Amino acid sequence: MNCESCKIESVLETIPVNKGLENGIWDEPNNDTNYRLCKSCSHRLQNFDLRPLEYFNLTSIHGHRFHLHDDFYDYETGEAYQPQIQVKDIDKFKFPEFGEIKNDLDKLIGFSIVQYYTDENVINQLKKFDKKELINTLKHKVKYNRGINYKAYEIAGKVTKAESYDWIKEEWQTRRNNELQIFAEPISNSFETEEAFEVITQELESRDDKYLGENISALLYLQSPKVLKWIEKVQNRIGNVNSQWGQLAASSKFDWDTATSWLESKRPLSLIALDALNFCTTRGKRLNQSLWMRKLNPSLLNSPKTDLIATKLKEYESVDNVPRTRNTINKIIDNIFETV
Repeated sequence: MNCESCKIESVLETIPVNKGLENGIWDEPNNDTNYRLCKSCSHRLQNFDLRPLEYFNLTSIHGHRFHLHDDFYDYETGEAYQPQIQVKDIDKFKFPEFGEIKNDLDKLIGFSIVQYYTDENVINQLKKFDKKELINTLKHKVKYNRGINYKAYEIAGKVTKAESYDWIKEEWQTRRNNELQIFAEPISNSFETEEAFEVITQELESRDDKYLGENISALLYLQSPKVLKWIEKVQNRIGNVNSQWGQLAASSKFDWDTATSWLESKRPLSLIALDALNFCTTRGKRLNQSLWMRKLNPSLLNSPKTDLIATKLKEYESVDNVPRTRNTINKIIDNIFETV
């Protein structure tokens, strides 16, 4: 077997992905994968001085593990940021260009794994390949190293729907603990909306309240008003009303009727409504928000005249006049009148 990094020399060393990271923030107890390397690449890996192509080859197999993290390498060029020894022969091991590998399915999938956020042009190019062949290639990669399953499932869900359904469903049945976030987007993409909603909400409801609060973003990808009804259903389990609940509501076709109903219901729904209204009215001012919200750019459905919104908010402020409420209401009012 050839070295996973240079793909030239024979494998002489195997290094656990978690080597030296035990019990630290980078420790991944469910990852029993090894790097399979020649002696020279093993030395370069541990000194953070892989050549661009070597970085690409390893990351396409193992994902962005500690030794391959973007603190140490530019994932778009493979440049070593903090080499402990001089990087040599860079020109002989260049990072692949999209145009060079776009017609090679295996390398293009590897290219998408190396990217933190897979570009739309890469997804569109992958859609040109035979869907069954693509799924089989992804299966093979996950079988070789389950550590890249998060990216493989994402690609499967984005590139194909019907062909990925059986595989994603099978993988979900054998999931490991706390993998909901890995599966949420591919389930939303490859399952029909009703089934995806049932699968994700059942998983959330089956765990304790802490798990529910920490994983509600799994429902973002559905962008369905059914999620708003579900929030009402689980409201008694909501402890800390952080902004993730408002982000989820804003991403789920949030409308003025729901906003008024929740404001009248008082906490926790009223606080979620305020955060959702803030997200839905922050037009052109999303730079301090998540990438998800910047891309989605949600708006308030069935929005009435701005004066009516302001009046309703002031009515609520009169019964819940605390700093958090006042600050959010002031932001919303600034947003809606700036939009006019």
